[in-house]
Amino acid sequence: MKKIFIHVVIWLFCINLFAIAVNNRLNLNEDSAHYWMGPGKFPVTKTWNPVEQRVFWDSEWYLDIAKNGYYLRENDQLHNIVFFPLYPMLIKVMSYLVLGNYLLAGWLVSIAALFGAIFYLYKLVKEFHPNVIPEEVIFFALVFPTAIFFNAIYTESLFLFLSIATFYYTFKKQFWLAGLLGLLASLTRISGVFLFIPLVYELLRQDGFKELFKSKPYPFLLIPLGTLSFFAFHYLRFGDFLLFMKIEANWGRDFNPFKLYLNSPEEFKNFVLTPASYVHFSLDVLFIVFIFIITYLVYKNLSKTYGIYMFLTAIVPLSTGTMMSIGRYILILFPIYIFAASIKNEYVKNTWAFASVLLLAFYTMLYANNYWAG
Repeated sequence: MKKIFIHVVIWLFCINLFAIAVNNRLNLNEDSAHYWMGPGKFPVTKTWNPVEQRVFWDSEWYLDIAKNGYYLRENDQLHNIVFFPLYPMLIKVMSYLVLGNYLLAGWLVSIAALFGAIFYLYKLVKEFHPNVIPEEVIFFALVFPTAIFFNAIYTESLFLFLSIATFYYTFKKQFWLAGLLGLLASLTRISGVFLFIPLVYELLRQDGFKELFKSKPYPFLLIPLGTLSFFAFHYLRFGDFLLFMKIEANWGRDFNPFKLYLNSPEEFKNFVLTPASYVHFSLDVLFIVFIFIITYLVYKNLSKTYGIYMFLTAIVPLSTGTMMSIGRYILILFPIYIFAASIKNEYVKNTWAFASVLLLAFYTMLYANNYWAG
């Protein structure tokens, strides 16, 4: 385990050094991959400070919540209440330990969560997938194309940590601990609530239907309480239990499993016809095709429980009527990395590794220069 943590430290050093280099070496214009981007809105800023490079896009909203709490902004349709509370709460706590430096606090929370995720990923593979090399699993996780977000002020590291730990303790049959961790996961992002379904399925698989209601599934009822408590807070604070759904629509996400198809003319009417948008759109489509293929293969060859979890987690962002950020949303699907490491054909495995490393460099360049990376 010590060697694994050393490799994570090396990865952090290399990816931050690379991000600083491409930020200061390249002289880029502003991103133009989306219609809502325009001159002066998202400037490319130069910095030698790795902490400052971690604060782009959603990072600013999490920091805002940590500093000011939840509120509705006047004369604006975008509000911070769509961001789940656990991550900014941890940033707030960490800020007291670093003399009020919220940027550093957010970065440290993400890094600490990454180490926690790697710890549980190693243990899960070692104990429950004896035919898979855990070091290879961790390698594929750290070189996934959007893995830069493990190193950013985003929730990816935290959710990965909590979701893997939830599965780990479910497999260990420590159900109350698994339920508590699942509750925390559902306080981290909306997809956390769907941990309930694959874990109940896992109980059925382990013990059968007759044993299901002999107290075992009840700890998993904790999982949806995280999301429900966040919605209850919206009702108590703002008077609307479904405020999350309404404000999320202002962010271009309207939960409807048919919207991506039924509203496709509206979805693409503002599509920007530029080379940047072509590449961006193509990569989003590639991620969607990739995740459904891998989900099927995981379900058939690795674990039906994992397959159900992957399908539910992937379908949530796609049911909002947009493909935006899909590469980042699937980053937390740890069965992807177990499956990659389980591939027997060395040519396929090496091709996956090479392609992933190149795309990680590409997305790191985007993120480091305030381009849209997910």
